[in-house]
Amino acid sequence: MQLDSVTELCNLTRIVDQNESGTRLEKFVCQNFRSVIISKKLCRDCFKRGEIFVNGKPAESSRLLHEGDIIDLQIDKLALKKDKLEMPVAIILEDEYLAVICKNAGVSIRNLQEALSFVLDGGSGLVKEGKEYTCINQTQRAVNGLIIVSKTREIKTKLMTLLKSGSIRQSYRVLCHGKFPLDDETFFHNHTPPFALQNVTFTRSTSGKEKYITTLDIILNNSSAISSAGIQEYFIQVHHPIVGSNSRSKELKSCKDKSLMMALLEVTFSHPITSEEIKKVRQRELKFFEQKKNETIKELQRYGIEITDQLDSEIIPTAYITGEKEFFKLRFFVSKDTMVPRPSTEYLVREIIDLYLNKLDSGFWKDRGNDDDNMFSILDCGTGSGCILISVLHCILSQKVQTISPHVFGLGLDINSSALEIARKNAERHLKLFVSDNNNYDFQKGDFTSLHNYGLVHNKHFDILVCNPPYLDIARSLPNDDVRNFEPPEALFAEESGYKFYRLLYESLEHSYIKKLDILKEDSLIILEVGNKMAEKVKKIFTGWECIKAIRDHQGFERCLIFIRNSSK
Repeated sequence: MQLDSVTELCNLTRIVDQNESGTRLEKFVCQNFRSVIISKKLCRDCFKRGEIFVNGKPAESSRLLHEGDIIDLQIDKLALKKDKLEMPVAIILEDEYLAVICKNAGVSIRNLQEALSFVLDGGSGLVKEGKEYTCINQTQRAVNGLIIVSKTREIKTKLMTLLKSGSIRQSYRVLCHGKFPLDDETFFHNHTPPFALQNVTFTRSTSGKEKYITTLDIILNNSSAISSAGIQEYFIQVHHPIVGSNSRSKELKSCKDKSLMMALLEVTFSHPITSEEIKKVRQRELKFFEQKKNETIKELQRYGIEITDQLDSEIIPTAYITGEKEFFKLRFFVSKDTMVPRPSTEYLVREIIDLYLNKLDSGFWKDRGNDDDNMFSILDCGTGSGCILISVLHCILSQKVQTISPHVFGLGLDINSSALEIARKNAERHLKLFVSDNNNYDFQKGDFTSLHNYGLVHNKHFDILVCNPPYLDIARSLPNDDVRNFEPPEALFAEESGYKFYRLLYESLEHSYIKKLDILKEDSLIILEVGNKMAEKVKKIFTGWECIKAIRDHQGFERCLIFIRNSSK
């Protein structure tokens, strides 16, 4: 099924047959329109834009279908293409003739080329008359760095001429194994590199026979056809492979699962129209600072807060200035009694929602009659601002089909009364449209390390226990300019190298099982956020529980662990 290349909308229609009756609409769309909607994320974006209809009316994703229902998709082609190609791209330079942008590792030049119309000239997705976007220099998918983009065919020709003549200077930085023999004339006589080398530094390592890794800057300013792949091949041939995890690199023993340690950090060339020398350097720290600064400015301006010249030295988290922070596409009140919600914590929210939807799709509650069986309940330990629990409830309740869905309930516990007041404000803000008598949530003062002594949770049979406990090592000191210095330390730090609260939660649950307090159901799940490189020890702490799933964050660290109690325990 192909997108219509003439009209702005992609119109797709399907009639529900007998075998598909009772299927949830979101699942049906993902299964039957896979040639266009290739992921759950794209599907949910279509629902948000109101592009999916049942019998001529916009429908909720959780709707159950009946035989003969007509499913009609009227999808905005540009919005769909943008969703498919969505990728973080930083524009380093842009004028009417060309641009220099920063490509992240993992993004192919082909995909970047397709996405340029959503990045340049306002990012409308439409290529204006006379425009033609082309990536001039190219790198492998695994390499991040600076890409020069022409905006017209004429500029493309001029820039390609500069590139082929060697007039565009490109500087890569690589990290390779071993102590690279820069001063060994015999080595270079036998292995002459097709590029210039400079700024070589050595670092001791626990990987490889020579116990060193080498950082080198590689300069390409000649007309040879050497590419990022050619650079990688050279270091393989001279037995100093670049650090990385693909077939033409070599991992560090002490730090596996690293992407290719190679980046295109600098491009220098003469502007083909103005003749001005263009020199752009990708300094990650500066780029990150400027990006965060700009985000801060936008956030403060949104609330009408005056921007002063002192912003450069201001380290107070923006959320504490505005009193709000976005999390899971909702805005939450925060105060200095609560942590600022992190994107990493959204992994917990997604997992709980997926667990609920999978259970709903299986028909688990279809024939359940009594209150205990027809219930999906969540215990949020250390709720803080309530962002985890409220985000889950908002998603479920906003799409709930009353005739077949279970009653949904969440209880948030925290030892800080001021934090609980913030959580209640957030619940009122986001759940009042779906809850008439407040019987879907509650926030109470309680210590999750002593659940076995807290009668409010006894005999509640929760389906999910979720917890993002303090896990920074209390012996670790934060830099003076770290924004976490402004957050409540009791929500951040833990003794026992950061593992204290995992242990106390485990012990409390074990006491509850011995006393048969029925806090959790027999098949209940525990969902925990863990710090970097803490997952394995947390798994060992929860003896008698099986870790059935570990979710990695964007850096590759295990960030979210899901446990179920072993039946033999």
